[in-house]
Amino acid sequence: MSLSRDSRQERKLKAIRMAQWRLKQRLETIDFLEDELQPEIEKLKSGQSVLGLPDGVAFDIVIDK
Repeated sequence: MSLSRDSRQERKLKAIRMAQWRLKQRLETIDFLEDELQPEIEKLKSGQSVLGLPDGVAFDIVIDK
């Protein structure tokens, strides 16, 4: 099966735009991790209040199999 030139160009354009979109999302994720999540983690480690929890509260995440 042979694709028309227009169809091939359309697929290439879609691939480029999707790659740009994924890159934008990845860069936003890095900013979120560094600007928002990392400071919260540091606060938690130092015993400060995070997510409305009282100071000094620690919690464990348990995953049941």
